[in-house]
This record gives sequence, structure tokens and C-alpha cells, in this order.
Amino acid sequence: MLDIKEVFLETFRRGPEDAHFDRLSKEEALDLLRAFEKQGLIHTIWTFKTPFIGGICNCDRADCVAMLAYRYDFKAFFRAEYVAEVSCDACLGCRECLALCQFGAIGFSVMDQKTFIDPIRCYGCGICRSGCEMEAIHLTPRHDLPVARNLW
Repeated sequence: MLDIKEVFLETFRRGPEDAHFDRLSKEEALDLLRAFEKQGLIHTIWTFKTPFIGGICNCDRADCVAMLAYRYDFKAFFRAEYVAEVSCDACLGCRECLALCQFGAIGFSVMDQKTFIDPIRCYGCGICRSGCEMEAIHLTPRHDLPVARNLW
């Protein structure tokens, strides 16, 4: 007799119908994702029948149905397990990262001539890092920041 896990997995033996899909190598996929990051597009992984991945979406606030749903207090996706932080010593104040943040979490201090990231608004997508030539932005585990620890 099959256990419940085997019965569940049996429904996926044949896999999805993919004859009409383009195939990308790992390198092509990574190059494409990096190009999307340079445009400020965030990546979300969508599961249709957990734990199986249904798709990877790359979009911005204006075109993302999941992000638009937040206007109506409907949570379609959650924050990452990380929060972005700026290393002030490395930041030149160029503001390239500001345009990339889809969540409005990055600000600029005129007095310090440095950017900063609001951990409460940060979703931890890390897209801001792709615009920083000085590599002044890094991701910190959300759990390590008390103010953001329980924001999901």
C-alpha cells in the first residue's frame, strides 16, 4: 500500500507539459536574472502546488499583481529572511540604489551624503545591491535586527 507522500508524488511522475517552453542553460538564466536586477526588477518564486515551483516572476511595483494586492491588504508574498544594510564606510552617496528599490526602503542623508535603508520597509530582495558599484550594500539575517525580526 502506498503512503500519502508516495500518492502525492505519483501525481507528478510525468511532470508538466513543457514541449512549448524555451530552455535556458544555468548560465543563460543567471545572466537574464542579473540583467533584470540592473533594471530594478524583483524576483519572486511562485509555487502552484507546494513544494513544486510554478514559475519565477520578475517585475516591478507598477506591473506586479502581488504588489498591487497589498493596496487592498491582501498578502500575496512575504518578506525575505534578510534585510539590506549599507556599509557607510563604503558608500559614496551616488544614489544608484535609490531607483532600484521597489519598496521605498532606501533614503539619502544630505548631511552625511550617504544612503540608508529602513529595515521596516525593506523586503530583503537584495536588488539594491546590483546598482552599487562599491558593493556597499549587504544582506543581514532579518532575525539579527530586532526592529525587523517579526516582519514577514
